[in-house]
Amino acid sequence: MTDTPITAADNPLIKQLVRLHDGRHRREERRFIAEGRRTIQAFLDAGWTAEQLLIRVGEELPPGWPQARVRLVGERVAAKVSQTTTPSGYLAVFAIPTAPPLALAAGGLVLAQIADPGNLGTLIRSAAAFAVPQIVLLGGADPYAYKAVQASAGALARMAITQLPEHTGPEVLAGGAALCALVVSGGSSPGQLPPRARWLVVGSEAHGLRADWRAGCSERLTLPMPGRVESLNAAIAGSIACYLLAQQGPEPRPAVG
Repeated sequence: MTDTPITAADNPLIKQLVRLHDGRHRREERRFIAEGRRTIQAFLDAGWTAEQLLIRVGEELPPGWPQARVRLVGERVAAKVSQTTTPSGYLAVFAIPTAPPLALAAGGLVLAQIADPGNLGTLIRSAAAFAVPQIVLLGGADPYAYKAVQASAGALARMAITQLPEHTGPEVLAGGAALCALVVSGGSSPGQLPPRARWLVVGSEAHGLRADWRAGCSERLTLPMPGRVESLNAAIAGSIACYLLAQQGPEPRPAVG
């Protein structure tokens, strides 16, 4: 840890980090910022290596954080790098990982054009909570944007995420687990679906699923809503569906002998 704090907002390192507020620069540099002690700790606990750890002068150094990567920063500098109105005093820079190969047969969660980063982060958090094995993103919000990272509450660190162009069709998952579209009406209830690996496909908040994805799904799931509500927010509906499908347990194995 360097004892001399960075107090100049035009410091080259600070200017470089501020660039990461912009999605284009995050994609070009393959790096992003995580804010808050608990969020950063979640990444470190998951085995991620921080390229930089910035701690505001006066804040304690959390136990186990790599001192060699810590830089102290003044209050004004901490506020400049932060993307929140009330900076926590803890920021970290992580590399955006290369997505692992898709395990087609394992299934997972497909999020098609989820535009709101808060909704996206919430769905990532729910997927991690309910042991969804992987997530495929078709366009939509950047999972490494500030609001998405914060809404995931660090769960982003434990999810395998593959980002694909929004025009990608369902054939990308051909030959794998069944595709199940989450639809407002006309689908099966969770209890009517057989226990097995599947890809749960959740469409955009505004327009739902594209026609090609709806046609490519062999299953459709509708959440029973006995109350007088037309539909649910995409993050809430997707989270509930992940929970209910997780309750089914694994696909039954055939009897031996």
